[in-house]
Amino acid sequence: MRARTRLVVLSSFQRWFLLNFIGYTLLFLGIFAAGILLYFKFVANELIEVGGLLSSTFLSLVEKHLAWGLWMILSLVAILLGLAGYQALFFSRRIAGPIFALSRHLDRCLDTKAIEHLKLRDNDLFVEVAEKFNRLADQVNSRKQ
Repeated sequence: MRARTRLVVLSSFQRWFLLNFIGYTLLFLGIFAAGILLYFKFVANELIEVGGLLSSTFLSLVEKHLAWGLWMILSLVAILLGLAGYQALFFSRRIAGPIFALSRHLDRCLDTKAIEHLKLRDNDLFVEVAEKFNRLADQVNSRKQ
């Protein structure tokens, strides 16, 4: 079997999978970032105010680092979201590839009016389904003879 060259094989499934995967990842990362921001808003602000009583330089230094920390959190959320999208694309392809191969094989069987064995790669998902299909093909072909 040759290597897959197309990234998108079942566009509707892969689009659905990507949107859901990225959506849930964004929800998780958003809740995480909101928790960190709320922590700084309520807990760290009290510590900053106490420290600010000691020195105004301390207060301005902490505020500067809080802004830098906010940008760091937003950058990490963006990077993690990009990595989640990349991973979702390749994971959806591992699911969609064998389904696409099965669909194409069924079309070929309909065109030739003969049920042939379905060949998937050894590391593909749904190899067990292909083996069951091949057993079914053997049974149908043996009944025809």
